Amino acid sequence: MSTGAVRLVERYVYELYNDEQIDLVDEICGDPMTRHGAGSIRALSRREQRERIVADLAAHQPKFTVVTLVGDETFASLTWNAERLTTGERLCGIEIFKVHDGVITDVWNPDYLEGSWS
Repeated sequence: MSTGAVRLVERYVYELYNDEQIDLVDEICGDPMTRHGAGSIRALSRREQRERIVADLAAHQPKFTVVTLVGDETFASLTWNAERLTTGERLCGIEIFKVHDGVITDVWNPDYLEGSWS
């Protein structure tokens, strides 16, 4: 059985992104949801998070596969592979998610890399 953070990240990847269920942002993403990058922090409202995802889906049509996903009730670590269907480009990434009160509140990730985790 999946833990709280792992289950939310599964929904984020499979339902929100792969199935394009954009309204799921209101259910599983915090308001704000803070994105942490190398040297940057950006707090996004649900509206901004929805706009970010809609733009990504329209431009790239990414389809994700999970390589590893582990965690507990508060944190989940995700490694993924993705293909941008618009270009055929293959990317991989790693992200750490934090969950509080049943929603994703924080995500840490570096820039994505070309290629795939094996």
